[in-house]
Amino acid sequence: MTTIQEAPKLRRVLTLRYLVVFGIAYLAPTVVFDDYGIISKETGGMMALAYAITGVAMFFTAYSYSRMVKAYPTAGSAYTYVQRSVNPWLGFFTGWVMLIDYLLLPMICYLLLGIYMNSVLPDVPVAVWVVAAAAFVAAFNILGIRAAGRVNLVVVVAQVALSATIAVLLAVIVAQLRGPLALFDSVAILNPQTFHSGNLLSGAAVLATSFLGFDAVSTFAEETKDPRKTVPRAVILVAVGAAFAFTLIAYIMQIAWPAGWHDIKDPNTGILSLFEHLGIGWMQTPFLIVDNASNIVCAMAALAAVSRILFGMGRDGVLPRRVFGHLGRRFQTPTWNILITSALALTAIFYADNLLGATSLVSFGALTGFAFVNYSVISHYFIRGKQRPGVNVLRYLVMPSLGIAICVVLWVGLDVQAKVLGLSWLALGVIYIAIKSRGFRRPPVPIALDEIESVDAPAIPVV
Repeated sequence: MTTIQEAPKLRRVLTLRYLVVFGIAYLAPTVVFDDYGIISKETGGMMALAYAITGVAMFFTAYSYSRMVKAYPTAGSAYTYVQRSVNPWLGFFTGWVMLIDYLLLPMICYLLLGIYMNSVLPDVPVAVWVVAAAAFVAAFNILGIRAAGRVNLVVVVAQVALSATIAVLLAVIVAQLRGPLALFDSVAILNPQTFHSGNLLSGAAVLATSFLGFDAVSTFAEETKDPRKTVPRAVILVAVGAAFAFTLIAYIMQIAWPAGWHDIKDPNTGILSLFEHLGIGWMQTPFLIVDNASNIVCAMAALAAVSRILFGMGRDGVLPRRVFGHLGRRFQTPTWNILITSALALTAIFYADNLLGATSLVSFGALTGFAFVNYSVISHYFIRGKQRPGVNVLRYLVMPSLGIAICVVLWVGLDVQAKVLGLSWLALGVIYIAIKSRGFRRPPVPIALDEIESVDAPAIPVV
């Protein structure tokens, strides 16, 4: 008698609360302070406008994610959506390009932690902090997603509280020093004297990494209860909430120090200079504690997300199944993927002096993948599904088309080095899949929906 071996399955345990917490943890609320120095300098003091532009792009893209997760509530995220709704080859290349931001986001988290800790303890090299953080995060992810969720909740609450406290404190200082009317300054949004469309788009493009939380939410569809309803809600909540909060905080920081973009000596630690300039140097300590904890939590969420994307591609056979499609027996987590991603994140050691460059490279993968996810909505619903009457034209053609257009504009704004490295990574993917498919004669094997439904919950019909 032949025994049929079931495909590996992830446990359905997550609710809306857990997804939103994970999304917020992934994007890390305090990232707006980490970006303050480098983005303010890049945009000539118009960080708030850059966030607003990126926020609009992310809204349309989050909407597209919410549509696609209803159709395909599985691990794999953008890779799965494009693979099934457009073309298996294009799906592979989308997943391959987006691996850049997933693989390197933990690196940026460790890099930020190392830079800040090195500024406090100069005798301890950045590399030491990077290695220690990577080892800790890897161990926690192997233990399981629910354990990580409990830690995320505590740190996310601390981040939100600290971010609100800093924003209110800065607003109060401005009102006391320059009067309440100083809180309303259009120049803090659009400064004609420093405006440069190229620099503004470059800054907005880099900020795409600040919104990756909603994409991370979609990678947990196989571990979510009632994913076709819960995941779309979480995606929109995370994207819209982040856009509003980041833009507001960036605006307040700009009015607090109008010339900061020009006067900051070290953009990598610009927020610390802001505290000193305003005479609230004491805020550096609570900020460093919470921000470093947020970088750890962000790395936890990023590592969890990328390990599940690799799991989806490995189970599909696009990547070696024995390694990438493996789940540990005890904790049912993708152990090998976690370890491989952690090893790659150690490259943060080599980017200690190039935070902007590392962030731009992550944005390359994010914006490319986001554009294709927007197109997958058009392909799945408007072209293949023929859902065109009435409001469907707006839902399945106009809105995703706007998402594509804005993502392309932001992509063009990335610096040349990020494009070169990103396209080189894409070329490597083309070579890999060409060899694996014997000259593209053997297409990637699609993931079967009936193989990935969790045994912990009944199948949910498409709506």
